[in-house]
Amino acid sequence: MQSIISRRHLLKTTGAAVAAATASSLFGRYAQAQDAELSVFGPLPPDPAPPGAAKFAEAAFEAWKAANATSVNYEMLAWPQLHDRMATAFASGSAPWDIMYMCAWVPEFESFLYPFVDDLPAELIADLPESSFKTVTWKGKRYGTVFTLSLLNLFYNKEHLEQAGIKEPPKNWDDFKRFTKELTRDGRFGYVSNYAEAAGIGGAASYWMAFLQQAGGTMYGEDGMPVFKGDAGVDALQMMLDLKAAGTEPGSISYAGINDATNVFSSGRASMMMNWPFMWATAQDPKQSNIVGKMGATILPAGPAGSASIDGTDAWTISNASQHPDKARKLVEFFMSKEIQKRQALDTGWLPSRLSVLGDPEVQAALPIAKVVLEQAQHPYESFVTPDFTEVTQAIGTEVQKALQGQKTAMEAIAEAHDLVTAIVKRRG
Repeated sequence: MQSIISRRHLLKTTGAAVAAATASSLFGRYAQAQDAELSVFGPLPPDPAPPGAAKFAEAAFEAWKAANATSVNYEMLAWPQLHDRMATAFASGSAPWDIMYMCAWVPEFESFLYPFVDDLPAELIADLPESSFKTVTWKGKRYGTVFTLSLLNLFYNKEHLEQAGIKEPPKNWDDFKRFTKELTRDGRFGYVSNYAEAAGIGGAASYWMAFLQQAGGTMYGEDGMPVFKGDAGVDALQMMLDLKAAGTEPGSISYAGINDATNVFSSGRASMMMNWPFMWATAQDPKQSNIVGKMGATILPAGPAGSASIDGTDAWTISNASQHPDKARKLVEFFMSKEIQKRQALDTGWLPSRLSVLGDPEVQAALPIAKVVLEQAQHPYESFVTPDFTEVTQAIGTEVQKALQGQKTAMEAIAEAHDLVTAIVKRRG
C-alpha cells in the first residue's frame, strides 16, 4: 500500500525529555561501551514507518534508546521495492536486519524469521485482534505483530450523494452498482479504483479477494488446494465488471498504486472508492484534498454472504539471525506500546492495531474512521497469505485485468486463474 500522509504533530513532552536525560546520565560511558545496535528495515514515510524514521514520538524514541543502551539504524525504501530487496538479501545470505517490515510475506520468508510472539507481554497480545495474527502465522508459529489495523473500507463523497438524492451509502451490491451509475454525472464518475498492479496487497487480485468473501467464497480448501473456480469466484469478478460498466473512472485500469486512485477521489472527480484507513487524514488536508469535510466512510457493501474485507497485513518481524533478539523484541514492544500506537494514529493517520487505542476517545474524535474499522473487523477479512502469495496474486490479478480490459469473460478468467494457482500450489508441495 502506498500512501500520502500529512504528519501534523510531533510528540514533545517534558517527561520524555527528562527520561532521556536521566537514562543518559545513568548509563554514561559504560552504556556507550555496551550499546547494542539494531537494524530495522521498512518503508519510507509516508507509508507506515516507525518513530525515528517517521516524524512522531521522537522524544519517546530517544528515551527508549537511552534507557535500553541501544542504537537503532534504519534502512528504509519505497514500499514497492521492499519485497524484492528482502528476497535478494535472504537468497544471498546477506540480510543485515534485526527487525523487518512484512506485508503478506511472512509465509514466504518464514525460514528467515524468529517466532517471538509467544514471548510478548500477555496484556499486549490480549489487546490485539485475534484475527490479526492470521497473516503472520505459518505452520502454527506466530512470527510478527500487525501494528496498524488496515482494512479496506468504502469511502464516499457526501456532497455527491446528496446532490444525487442518495440518503445513505450503499449497503449491498445492488446499491453499490446502482449508486455508481447514478453518481456518474457532471463530468465525474461514481467509482474509482487502481487495477494496473496485478499482485500483492492492494493489487487487482486483492480487490477480487474482498468480493470473493462477500460472495461466500474462499481461496483454498482444507487440503490447501484452490477452490474458487465456482460461482463465488465468478460472481466476485462479475461484480467488478458490473461496477466498471456502471461508472468506474476509466483511468482505474491504468492506476498502479492506491495514490493514483486516491488523488482522483480527493480531487472530487469520483464519488466512491474502496481504500485503506490512512485516507481519512489525507482527505482532511486542504493541501492534498478538495473534499475536506465532505468525505464519509462505511463498511464495504454486503454481497450474498455479507460484508467482508482484506487486511493490509503491515507487521513487524524479527530475523532469526539477529544477534540481539531480546533487544529486538523490546523495540517491537515499544513500537506496539499504547503511547506509540496513539501517537502513530494522531500524528500519521495510520490507525493502531491495539483495540484499547482504537477505542480511545481522542483517537476516535481525530479519526472517525476508527469506528468504521472496528465495525468492519466484525466481518471476515482474510487475505489468504501463503509462501507463494506474490506468484498467486500475480496469476489471479493478471486474469482479473484481462476481464476488466474486455479480453475475457469473468468465467473464462476465473477458470484460467484457478488452473494457474493449482499449478503454483502443486509446485509448492
